[in-house]
Amino acid sequence: MDFLSFIDLSTSFVLVLLASFLFYLYGIWPYGVWKSLGVDGPKPSPFIGNYYQMVTEGAEQFVQKWSKKYGRTFGMYSGRVPLLVTTDLDILKQVLVKDFNKFTNRFEKMEIAPQEIRSMLPFTAGAQWKRIRHILTPTFSTGKLKQMEHYIQRCCIQLTNNIEETIRRGEKIDVKRVYGGYAMDVIAGTAFGVEVNSQKDLDHPFVRDAGTFLTDILYIGSYLLLLSKAVPVLVPFINFLVKHFFQPRGYKSFIRNVQRIKEERQLEENRNKKPDFLQLMMSCEENQSPNKDRMNVLSSVEVIAQASVFFFAGYESTASTLQFMAYLLALHPEVQEKIVREIKEQLGDEIPDHDGILKLKYLDSVIHETLRMYPSFYFTDRIASEEVTIKGVTIPKGAGVIIPIANVMRDPEYFPDPDNFIPERFYEGSVDPISFLAFGYGPRLCLGMRLSLLEVKMAMVHVLRRVKFLKTDDLQESLKMKPGYVLTIPDRVIAIKAVMRDVAATG
Repeated sequence: MDFLSFIDLSTSFVLVLLASFLFYLYGIWPYGVWKSLGVDGPKPSPFIGNYYQMVTEGAEQFVQKWSKKYGRTFGMYSGRVPLLVTTDLDILKQVLVKDFNKFTNRFEKMEIAPQEIRSMLPFTAGAQWKRIRHILTPTFSTGKLKQMEHYIQRCCIQLTNNIEETIRRGEKIDVKRVYGGYAMDVIAGTAFGVEVNSQKDLDHPFVRDAGTFLTDILYIGSYLLLLSKAVPVLVPFINFLVKHFFQPRGYKSFIRNVQRIKEERQLEENRNKKPDFLQLMMSCEENQSPNKDRMNVLSSVEVIAQASVFFFAGYESTASTLQFMAYLLALHPEVQEKIVREIKEQLGDEIPDHDGILKLKYLDSVIHETLRMYPSFYFTDRIASEEVTIKGVTIPKGAGVIIPIANVMRDPEYFPDPDNFIPERFYEGSVDPISFLAFGYGPRLCLGMRLSLLEVKMAMVHVLRRVKFLKTDDLQESLKMKPGYVLTIPDRVIAIKAVMRDVAATG
């Protein structure tokens, strides 16, 4: 009897060992892809690949470290999926433009996210992406942007008044808070026709819900994505958890707010009254346009999704650009004064409208140089729909391509003296267009780019006419960034001293 028990115990032990070995084998099985194709890269961890390492170290730091060892192009893994990381402009041009038909879709599909997130333009693919992109493109025409100018002008005036109040109180300007409030107000107005003053009232429900929604998508969502990529069979279970337990904070209430605004617009007396983004989307909604060609119709979920992504993407990119630009202008007073002189010469006392700011070439160069040094996103990506060989590198079908935006734009070969703020490089037109990736490149270029630049330029004209940012001894000469996967975020508040320009001029 004891002998039989021993046999049972031994059999159980062997089965456990075998199961453990098979589980481990499952975790490392895909990791021979790049080696078989002659592409070097860092060693992946079982199940998770290199994804967690990238998250914890920071995407820019991760790419920088391994590029030193393996060169401009190397292989890594996100979960079980092979990814090619490259800063080679020839490969990038092939992926983003010349072979776009083979790299139309993004690697990240957000399959574990709620439907309103999966239907956002950046995460759609194939025919759905083509249809939504086709519908949205006219929304950012010159005529449509001009219709939204009055929202932006109102917010610019409020922004300048708030900065002046801070100066009168003798306080430094928390540029993230101030410009974040401005960006939130502009997007609330241009996207939803909602007039809020989040520059003063951060507790407004619309503002609060949007802020928490954004934070949870970026940070909590990244770890759930890691789990889904490490063990794909768990995706249905993770979807269940997301649906019932781990929805981003503020998600339901934010969506309810958008739906409420939509319902109010659908009342006959309110229809077509506001020239904002939501109204333009609603004009393409299938239940409002039953006889339209399918290529020109959005579902109700898609309307909410596009309005939401417009809000989140527009808020963060505008707020961070303005924050870093104010910081750089404080460190470089000669650049700041050159902008002020250009404003006086080109606009005088004119209101900085869409046509007027097109004259401000140097301001445009300063914004581009700010975005080069501090892009809103560390990287973008694509996925190969078929096997492709570019410059001797074979990218198998289903593999992703990581385009490390921050690393390309700080590469000394593409941008000499990359750690120094030199707007003239853009003003003189010496930059290879493919090397400037702050808004992406090619057919999937950020649709909201023109609106974002309009907001930034109008805000800076209003502010710099009245306010002068000062370089002080306690202002950091360089910023340390938090390790991250998506956004450029400084590890401490940037507080800048400023004075009124009339005070500065008189002594």
